[in-house]
Amino acid sequence: MDGIKINENLMRRIVRAIDKAIVEDIPEYFRENHKETNNAIIHFRGDCINENLRNLVVGGDIELIPFKRYVWQGRIIVDRKEKITYTITTQKTLRSIPRKQRNKPHFLQTILGIENSSYVASVKQITLMDLYPFEAEELESDYNSIVEGMIDPTEGYRHYVIAYDTDSNEVRDIQLEFMDKEFNTIETASLNEYIKPDFARLTDVEFLDENLSEETEDEAKGLVAIKSNKFGLSPKLREVPKQA
Repeated sequence: MDGIKINENLMRRIVRAIDKAIVEDIPEYFRENHKETNNAIIHFRGDCINENLRNLVVGGDIELIPFKRYVWQGRIIVDRKEKITYTITTQKTLRSIPRKQRNKPHFLQTILGIENSSYVASVKQITLMDLYPFEAEELESDYNSIVEGMIDPTEGYRHYVIAYDTDSNEVRDIQLEFMDKEFNTIETASLNEYIKPDFARLTDVEFLDENLSEETEDEAKGLVAIKSNKFGLSPKLREVPKQA
């Protein structure tokens, strides 16, 4: 069975797109647009990531395909040369998708069900729930509505999920997940080496939420706060010499 393929240049740019959204774009939004309530932040992180993908990732063989789920808009990254598609989500959301009962498949259930249908993980989850409750015809119809003819799965495309975890306004972990249609992991690869730490962030504005996810209406949690460094110390101001 083919193992996971890593396009290092592409992974570096995608991680940068995620990292920039979380540690730069969102704190900047709070500095400039903080209001009495901040309900818009529920989907703002995904908007920032997608904007960064457009500006930092797209080009050459790499495309960005738009799709909609009700009022929510998503993006699929397509590597035309390697015949690989990617979506980005939080690790919490990825774990929750197969556990939730749905009348219509989550878009990841559809994409994995079509593009990764021929792959089977060697180790499967043991569960009392049916992790794959949708018929092939339903998945095919939903897949066509998502990609609208821009991807032909018969050309041998496979799908990878880029799943990240955050702590306030820092990216803590990013994994490249190759999964079968039942969300069992075939192979995973850490992308943490592409996260570049910036010590200047330690005194930045702290982003309020940790687990906002796609296709959700969960309330945002917490408030904006000034974040001290990891040692609990506030930065000292340089004294200005007194004039003689």
